[in-house]
Formats: sequence, C-alpha cells, structure tokens
Amino acid sequence: MKTSKQAMGTGMSRRDALKLSGLALGGLAVGGAMVGAGVRPAGAGRLPQCDLNACHYPVPPITTQQYTYPKHLDDFVPGTPLDRDEMRITFMGTAFPPARKAQQMMSIFVEVGGAQGQADQVVFDCGAGVIANYNAMGVSYGRMDKIFLTHLHADHMSDLTAIYCFGPSEDRKSPLYVWGQSRSGVMSPAWGLNPETTYEDGTIDFCTNLRNALRWHSESFSFLTTSYGGYPTPAEIKASWGLPYEPAPVPDDPWGDGYALVPIELDWQNAGPNNVAYDNQATGVKITHFPVIHCRKGSMGYKLEWNGLSMIYTSDTRPETVSIAQASNNVDPYTHKPRAVDVFIHEMILPPELLAMKNMGLAAPNYGDPRFEAAVLGAKRVIDSSHSPQGAVGYLLSQITPHPRLTTIAHFPVADDTVACALNSVRAHCPWVVWDAQHPNKSNLIWATDLMVLRVYKDKIYQLKATVPAYAYGPPQDQPQPLNAPKYATPTDQLDLSTFIPPFQDQKFNYCEDGY
Repeated sequence: MKTSKQAMGTGMSRRDALKLSGLALGGLAVGGAMVGAGVRPAGAGRLPQCDLNACHYPVPPITTQQYTYPKHLDDFVPGTPLDRDEMRITFMGTAFPPARKAQQMMSIFVEVGGAQGQADQVVFDCGAGVIANYNAMGVSYGRMDKIFLTHLHADHMSDLTAIYCFGPSEDRKSPLYVWGQSRSGVMSPAWGLNPETTYEDGTIDFCTNLRNALRWHSESFSFLTTSYGGYPTPAEIKASWGLPYEPAPVPDDPWGDGYALVPIELDWQNAGPNNVAYDNQATGVKITHFPVIHCRKGSMGYKLEWNGLSMIYTSDTRPETVSIAQASNNVDPYTHKPRAVDVFIHEMILPPELLAMKNMGLAAPNYGDPRFEAAVLGAKRVIDSSHSPQGAVGYLLSQITPHPRLTTIAHFPVADDTVACALNSVRAHCPWVVWDAQHPNKSNLIWATDLMVLRVYKDKIYQLKATVPAYAYGPPQDQPQPLNAPKYATPTDQLDLSTFIPPFQDQKFNYCEDGY
C-alpha cells in the first residue's frame, strides 16, 4: 500500500489526486522543493517523489495504544529541590487536541535558581486539564503567577480560568500576570449580517472579557482574604521585571489583589532587539518573544535565557525562518562564543493521512472511502493553516546551526507507532539525530509526554518521568504575610439565608457545628 494507484470516488488515481491537492505524506514544499518522509532523489529538474503511507500501516495494534519510551526514564520525585545551576523544564501538558488520558493540553513549567539562589518560575501556556498535573507535581497557585501565552487557542489557555479563579482562595494573594499577543489586525470578510471588520482580539481584550465573565466567581470567593500588605507598586514591578510598560489590572480591581488580572501585551510582529517580555534582574531570567506562523496573525514563540542556558518554545507553527534564526543565534554570555540552544521545543503534526486515520479510528489509510478522503483534505487544510508535519520539522532542524543539544517535540499524539513514523521522517533530513529508546539520556531528539521532566545543566541534560498518585491532594501552600482583610467581612454577607438549616434551631439539635 505504499505507492500503488488506488481507485478513488472520482475515478482519479490516488497518485494523481495527491499531485493535484499538493498532498504527500510527511511532505512540505520548502524553497521550491518537496521534502518529507521517505524522500527519493529526483532527476534533474524534477521534484522528488514522496512515498504514500510511508510508515506501512496497518501496524501491530499494540503499538498504537502504548508509548514505551518513558518506561526507560529514571523516576523523578516531585518536590526535589533544584540545584543552584539547574534549569528544570516540566511538561504538564503535551497533547494535540483532543486531549488524551495520558496527555492533557499544552503547558510547560520552567523553574530555575535552587539551593538558596534567586528562584524564579514561569508557565508557558495552560491548556485544558493541566491543573491536575500541576497539583500532582506539587506546584501551588502561588507559583503560577506568571503565564506566557503563545496564542489564544483553547488548548493553550483554557485552564487560565481555573488558575485565575482558585489562586486567590489558596496561596496566590497577588496579581495574575498574563503575557500574550497584541491584536492581530486581520480583516474579517463580510459574513452573514456582519460587514467587514477587525476584531478586538488581543491579550488585553481577552483578559478584560475573561475578568468580566468571571465576576460571579471572584465576588463569591472574596469573603476570603485575597491580598497582602507591602506588595510592590506597578512602577517597582516594571523596573524589577524589565516589562515593556507599567502593568495595570483590567478592568477595575485594586492593584496587588489576587483577583487583579494583569495583561502584558506584546507586539507579536517584533523579532528584533526590543522584543523583551520579561527581564528579571534579581533572578537573571530573560524571556524574549518572536512571531510564528499559526492559524491567524498574532501567534508567538518564546525564548528563555538564564545563567548561560537557553530554551526555545515555538508552540504551534508552520515551518518558518524566525525559529531557525532564534535557535541558531546563541552566544555564551561568559565565553562570548556561539553556543547551541540547550532545549528546542517545537510542535509536530501527523501527516494528513495519518491524522485522518487516527481521528477516524482506522488501522490503515482507507483509500477510496469518500469519508476518509474528505477527512484527509480537511487535515491538509488544518496543516496548511497551522502546523508543521513531521518531515518539515526534520528539514527545519537540519537548518539550525549548531544543532540544539536536545530537541523536544510537543503537541504530538505520542504512541510507539506515531513516534516511529515521525522518526523516519526526521531522519530523512537529519541523519545526526539520536533516538535511543533503551538509553534515553543518549537521545538528542525526544517526543514529550505529560510529567516528563528535563533537568538542564551546562554539561548534561537529564530526562526523567514523574510518577504521581492518581489521587494526589493539593500541594503545600506558602501564604504571604501580612494578609489584608477580605472584601466581604463574613462568609455569609452574599447569601440569602431564609431557607438555611442551622446546627441548632428552636432549642433543637440538627447536626454538629464542628463538621463531624
């Protein structure tokens, strides 16, 4: 089933149909040439031919239902103290929608500065379901106060609702900061009854509407204290964090309160020297941003630098040149010599046929079935709008010099079959990549899954996998002091108690007031 012509509903051969649609498994037009999985050399002046079903489905069913690579990783114990020279990257969510039991939607937690150093931590994206993993890993809401969104898709920001709503009732008694894109500027065509227009679709717009939508929740929890005394002023925060402008909450919460939602809007077009999003002089963490190509103007990637180490998270993107430049142009701050980016995190999508096959629950491409062919064309449109197929990621990696110390693929449905197929595509362009399933720490290319932990040092990167109890309770909280008085003086100020049954009523005992 590799390259044989198979009849389709139109009477057109499979090969001819793919030529017309530009669809080839794992393929991508780059610089005028077609590259992808199983690429065969072309004659002079001709495009290379790319295999269909290059990973030879159907495969053994067990390979589609398991991902054995993490079984070879050493265990990580949540709460392990950071070393002073360690950058730790924890994958709290890694899924390509829809989410899976083993893969929640996208979120990456980065922390630095252990052993009594100046600690700092940031969240990159917070898609649906990731709060359960943060909780299991012992990360409290108070440590999730700085969130960097790459774009405003639900699988990258849905759990912002839970983080915002429940943080002040636990240990985040200070504002929630959200970095993200400025308005896209995309003109919406006339549609239905609506004329041409541009939408208010920036991060400030998003945060303003989110804050208003969550008013009932925030008020209902404000019988608890939600702030503490002595929180720095906006000017002090701007100076200490190197922000592009003085922060302010939306729309009307008092400064310093836990329900103050503070957007830091970034010019998504900026990839130059003034693209700093965060530059903490005390901790040494610097985060810059750059534009990527995903679905709609405004999507961004981020680069974090600290203590001579660097991490790039492109998030969702089609193959583009800015990520290559960001990963290639690194200089060691101490030696002033070129240095490879330490961890390069990039998305990857299955080829259109495989994506359609997986979404339809098939064991192999079902050529000739109109429903399958329609699903393939739909997947092709998604990829053309938004994502990098596996062969394209291989090409992109081949253009990065020096090679990243560790490339990590995220936003990918991991399984033994999908990873094996993707590895073939990447190796077609990058024979230097190493994927050693038996000895993971020898690999320089990996596919991430939830609760995978990277401990990054200048001379070594350790890959680990946390094992957590399914019913882990909340992490320890570090309450700041002194706490201010709550907005509502008593827990019952907002209630209608006309139907309430009290513990004691008319000298009658109803139940125990102490809760037992």
